[in-house]
Amino acid sequence: MITCIPPKKQPVPLRKRYGPKKQHFMIISMTGFGRSELKSPLGLIRVELKTVNHKYFEMSSRLPGHLNEFEDTIRKVISQEVRRGKINVFISCPDPSSFSSRLSLNEALAKEVFQKIKRLEKVLNLKGGGKNPGVGDGVILKEVLHYPDVLTKDVSYEGRNLFSRELEKAVALAVKNLKTSRIQEGKALEKDIKNRILEMRKSLKLIEKRLPVLAREYKKSLAAKMKEFVKNGNLDQERLTLEVALYVKNSDISEEVTRLKSHMDAMLKTFSESGELGRKIDFIAQEMTRESNTMGAKSSDVAVAGCVIAIKSAIEKIREQAQNVE
Repeated sequence: MITCIPPKKQPVPLRKRYGPKKQHFMIISMTGFGRSELKSPLGLIRVELKTVNHKYFEMSSRLPGHLNEFEDTIRKVISQEVRRGKINVFISCPDPSSFSSRLSLNEALAKEVFQKIKRLEKVLNLKGGGKNPGVGDGVILKEVLHYPDVLTKDVSYEGRNLFSRELEKAVALAVKNLKTSRIQEGKALEKDIKNRILEMRKSLKLIEKRLPVLAREYKKSLAAKMKEFVKNGNLDQERLTLEVALYVKNSDISEEVTRLKSHMDAMLKTFSESGELGRKIDFIAQEMTRESNTMGAKSSDVAVAGCVIAIKSAIEKIREQAQNVE
């Protein structure tokens, strides 16, 4: 008899059992500062990054002349972590060519400079006689050699690659410190926005408590006006209908209260999402402003009006903070 042994069951991965691990996102401020110092074989590299709020990503760099060719590399390293904001870049480091012992002669430039000097001698008649002795060849050679870029130190391919790698490390370290700074600032922004939403909820609770009172007061007022709606013992149905319609249109703000609560829940949910949260928060705040304006226009009650003013003030503070969120 042949006995079949069932295959051993493989353990189900945790991710399949419990689903993918929930990723936590957070608000990141567009305001921050990051600095780094890197000691490399080519000298000390210092990098400073400062960011402020801006609608898009914009980089402004103050680089020494020998770093111009690395500007695209620097931009690429920064843009991998910074999506929005105006960033100012300051870098100081020795010129890698100063460590090179190889000289490179720009022969074409040297010839052109020599010809221009000779031409200038002829134009100024510097070889006209004893009174204007000509410039000696040694002096001409000295002038040619002192001209910029005629003699330059040549950096080897390996040396240039080494410097590029070290520069990238220094910039990446500064970006890391910048991100830490922006996250800390983002936590403060998130806390402030949540506090503003809490203030709005308190004001809405006061409004909701006031709504039944307003309904009762209006009912009494309407009952007192009933005498005006009665003409010759008959009820002026048209005027009564118009009065009720005006109340429903101009005084009932329960729908706006409900929508405002929904917007607040949506904003809190945004804090756990990814992407450019600043634009999302600002859009929701705009919708909040619309609802609060409608509430203020409908209600003539002093207590409700005071709560609406407090809500609008909190929304305005949220919109100001949203301008600093990435």
